[in-house]
Amino acid sequence: MKEGWVKIYSSVEEFKARIVEDILKQNGIESHILEKRDSAIPSLGESALYTPLEKAEAAMAILKKEQLIDEE
Repeated sequence: MKEGWVKIYSSVEEFKARIVEDILKQNGIESHILEKRDSAIPSLGESALYTPLEKAEAAMAILKKEQLIDEE
């Protein structure tokens, strides 16, 4: 991933990462999904969602509000 971007979410189910990406987009936060899957066995691996470092705190707050991640 590009420098200055941080992983804020990951899931073994791609559709969940796509939903989170859409929620962030609706809130004006740019994000990108990096697929880390085995091409021979697509069910193995994860979809990792990255956002710019300066937007990470706001993105995490949105995910907590939407109950997509646990409070830590």
